[in-house]
Amino acid sequence: MQKLRILARAEVALAQIRMQRAGFQAALFAVAALFALFGLVFLNVAGYHALVPHFGAAVAALLVAAANTTLAGAAVAIALKARPGSANEKTAREIRDLASEEIKKDVDEVRDEIQRIGDEIEGIRTGIVSVRKAVPGVRSVIGLADSVRKGLDDLD
Repeated sequence: MQKLRILARAEVALAQIRMQRAGFQAALFAVAALFALFGLVFLNVAGYHALVPHFGAAVAALLVAAANTTLAGAAVAIALKARPGSANEKTAREIRDLASEEIKKDVDEVRDEIQRIGDEIEGIRTGIVSVRKAVPGVRSVIGLADSVRKGLDDLD
């Protein structure tokens, strides 16, 4: 039961880490959008007016747009670098994997124990059959015992 709790806690920790990363990425994407907006509103106008006398209207507009695109691209690149692999996430994954392995071992042990009990029951059954065949008088006693057992089972 404790292993299941550990597994559940590890999954919750992983989910929290993923949510934190997603929140961080969303914030950086918002920053990128904000840069793009400011670039379109303030830098575009100022840059355009500063470049027009030197390059003409068309080239000035192109240069301003390139600068805005570069700023937005840099913010997006930073946001995309926030990938899995933080120390906390790695630790939570290791704990989850360890708990999963331990639970699997427990299940395998229970399965082996059930198999061992089944083998023992089969050995007992084989022994009883051997005794019944070897001693004719025991047959009637065993048959009587089977009848009594069946009768008791019917009472339940």
